[in-house]
Amino acid sequence: MIRSMTGYSSLRGVIGEAMVSIEIKTLNHKQQDVHYHSPRTLSMLELPIRERLLKTLRRGRIEVFIRVNGALTPQDNISVNQGVAQAYLNAARQLAETLKLDYQPRLETILAFNGVVEADDAGNAPEQVWPRLQEMLDESLQNLIAMKTSEGERLMTELNALLDKMLAATEAIEPLRDVVVTEYREKLLARIQEWEKAPDLDPNRVAQEIAFFADRSDIQEEMVRLKSHIQQFREILNENQGGDYQAVGRRLDFLCQELFREANTIGSKSSSLAITQKALELKGTIEQLREQVQNIE
Repeated sequence: MIRSMTGYSSLRGVIGEAMVSIEIKTLNHKQQDVHYHSPRTLSMLELPIRERLLKTLRRGRIEVFIRVNGALTPQDNISVNQGVAQAYLNAARQLAETLKLDYQPRLETILAFNGVVEADDAGNAPEQVWPRLQEMLDESLQNLIAMKTSEGERLMTELNALLDKMLAATEAIEPLRDVVVTEYREKLLARIQEWEKAPDLDPNRVAQEIAFFADRSDIQEEMVRLKSHIQQFREILNENQGGDYQAVGRRLDFLCQELFREANTIGSKSSSLAITQKALELKGTIEQLREQVQNIE
């Protein structure tokens, strides 16, 4: 089982006298990278929320937004900073005069300016709201994991199809190995016979030349490693059937590098056009595989 690194979850609920929303987004990233956004009154909860996120999400950029509309606790007092409001009005009036625009400020617009409305709590809002907020956070995380798992299932289907395609290309190369050596021997003998004054052929020398070519162009080791990497890739895809989820994206990315190295070596060793074409097909499929792996947690 695998999970996609990308996912989204949004949840709304009532805490105290406020409507609270939790939004979690996960994006592709090599490491765990948490970005926390909340009102000032809940800034003290960043650490426990961050710990809960990192315990559940193994990899990727994690963005959490907590929005509050209303008073979290009865002790909250809403106040207006008149100095800040007046400064905004003065700046708006000056800009309107400069641009020769009508100046008709609206109260709701002024109240929406940053710093105009402030909520002064008694200092215990985080402790009071944390139990309920934790429940909402856990529910939101469950929804996020469900989405990431569903996307992971789709990715797994695509990855297995690409692995099947790679295995088919690998098996198509195997019968060509002996053909390459035979063709080289025939070409070598034909070239010698074309000489106007053909020297006496030393069968041992010809055999040595063919053996040297066979050793230099042999791709048996690369074929074995390719098949082994493909099998290992499948085994990793089927991990995490139970218990704590462990991120597998990095290991799969490393395997993609190894697969590409073997395919590249096969192409560089061979003088056969048929093998070269199959090696290019392999490299293209591996590149597609690697692109998909970048989305795995």
